Amino acid sequence: MRIVSSLLGLALAAAMAATPIMATAQAAAQPIVLKYSSYHPQTIWFTSKGINPWIAEVEKATQGRVKIETLPKTVGTPASAFEVARDGLADMSIVITGYTPGRFPLAEMGELPFAGDDASTMSPAFDRIYRKHFAKADEFKGVEVLSIFTISPGHIFTTKRQVKTIDDLKGLKLRSPGATSTRSLTLMGAVPILKSFTEAHEMLSTGAIDGSLMLKETVKSGNAVDLLKYGTLVPGGVFNAVLAVVVNADKWKAIPEADRKAIMSVSGEAMAHHMGRAYVEADKEAVGIMTQAKYVVETASPALLADMKKALAPQEAEWVDRAKKKGIADPMAVLTEFRQESVKPRVAAR
Repeated sequence: MRIVSSLLGLALAAAMAATPIMATAQAAAQPIVLKYSSYHPQTIWFTSKGINPWIAEVEKATQGRVKIETLPKTVGTPASAFEVARDGLADMSIVITGYTPGRFPLAEMGELPFAGDDASTMSPAFDRIYRKHFAKADEFKGVEVLSIFTISPGHIFTTKRQVKTIDDLKGLKLRSPGATSTRSLTLMGAVPILKSFTEAHEMLSTGAIDGSLMLKETVKSGNAVDLLKYGTLVPGGVFNAVLAVVVNADKWKAIPEADRKAIMSVSGEAMAHHMGRAYVEADKEAVGIMTQAKYVVETASPALLADMKKALAPQEAEWVDRAKKKGIADPMAVLTEFRQESVKPRVAAR
């Protein structure tokens, strides 16, 4: 009996000793979940063809150890997306830098006109150039930037007449999506109306404004097909936007290094390239719809383009001054490099 009791005691002791180990193993097996606050509906192409496939890539790259869960409701507003992630109100968000003018002056380089026509090359070029020249300035302190990219270039869409010359812009009331494009319109003699597209939609329908600066895809996704008639496509774009996919810094540090590397292998330039291609496809679809609706769409003439570049030259100089104040020695050289890189096909990292 003593032998049996001793064996039972040893077995019980072994089981009790194993319990903490098993609990630790079970805890380790639990995936890390990043709570993502999104203001983009699940139904639009940006989410279904852009963000969601990347979320699946993150889970695949980490073999399920890291998952991204989209919250059912947006935390904060699009303009407060940076603070939402930085302060841990959500783990992850997408920052549109133009929504907070002056907060990310170096990122504003990507909002300048004439950067490029193809988002599939321009978007990854911006991530590459930003990390190379600007990351050290730590504009996004408090978060980790998983990817930062420009989108498709924006153009001029109007309701009653085509914009063929710089004089056609004089006094024209056009919706502006941000501070940079507002400055552009002012320099070209137009009257900028800084509104969200939701607000601009009503103004277009009532004739309160003459048109809008917008992406080709926004004509479709913004339900504006019946509100506009003319498009003037500006080579390189008359404006752009910069999006940054960010995660809370403390949450990022809590992810094991191997999984952080795995996440970055499908983020950075890779994600920017993926999102750029999604924008290209969305633009193509919108062009087809505009053709069916008998839009009059023309590319800006060399004369109009030259006049635009002359009128907007001060804007570049103003950005250069802001970048120098952030410690960048030769911002114009960086802008030139970005524009050159924007037309080069992306070479996937090996």
